[in-house]
Amino acid sequence: MCAQAESVTNAEPRVTAEALTQSAISAYERQEYPAALALLRRASVLAPTPVVGLYVARSHVALGMLVEAAEDYRSVVESVDESETNSTRLHAREAARDELAQLRPRIPIVEFALGDSELRSRNLRLVVDGNLVRPGALAQMNPGHHEVVASDADGEKARLAFDAAEGEQKTLGLSWRTDARPNKDEPFPASGSSSTRHTLSVVALTVGATGLGVGTVTGVAALSKLPPGAQHCPAMKCTEGPLIPENSSAFVALRTISAAGFVVGGAGIGTWLGLLLTTPTASSSVEHPQVSPWTPVVGMGSAGARYTF
Repeated sequence: MCAQAESVTNAEPRVTAEALTQSAISAYERQEYPAALALLRRASVLAPTPVVGLYVARSHVALGMLVEAAEDYRSVVESVDESETNSTRLHAREAARDELAQLRPRIPIVEFALGDSELRSRNLRLVVDGNLVRPGALAQMNPGHHEVVASDADGEKARLAFDAAEGEQKTLGLSWRTDARPNKDEPFPASGSSSTRHTLSVVALTVGATGLGVGTVTGVAALSKLPPGAQHCPAMKCTEGPLIPENSSAFVALRTISAAGFVVGGAGIGTWLGLLLTTPTASSSVEHPQVSPWTPVVGMGSAGARYTF
């Protein structure tokens, strides 16, 4: 009596599952896919079978849930052993295998590419529609609209919305760090570039003008220190009158500073002239440099330039 009662109890879930499966298949054929999926899930809880799994996969395909459908098809194939003799179960496995092969090319594949500095982030996480994905890995997506969120130990760093179409394969780049080093495609300006030469020419002109100014001023001051008879002593060799005192320290110091000023000023002006005359204009090409329209003008204690239109 107890054995008969247990047999009836065990049979009730299977009967209920079969009824749910038949109702689900009818709903699927009427293209009522959400209702069919709900019934199939109830049936799979009571008595999971390859047929139930096959229609769950088909319902997922109809609803555009291709990734879930592929997993359902694989589960059906793996659930039926090669030594199976039940024709219904064997037919479900073969159908699942064939439909999975047809489904694979339709699943979108997305790769999320990150820069080296982003990959070094502490506790890096990439989440797509609530699912964690590995940076650089090929992630399967359902067709439609998606959103990826990148975060690290400091919180959210980047958020990107994108669409994926059936059969599409794409790579999406995510970047939120700025490298201190320049881009390898944008090298540092060459030392001979126009901007650098312009800066050097300004510095050379300033040094040259300052040197000439110091030389002129100290030269005039040195002349004022000469004694009255110095006019008869060219090159410190007197032909008439008294000799210039050898201890005229102020005169010697000013004369030395004046000479140094003229030397520095001459070098600066010379450098400026060389840069000014050899620097091409902004509109000229490397192959056809143009002569500068500036003409240097140097005078006693002064320096300047004249522009020719």
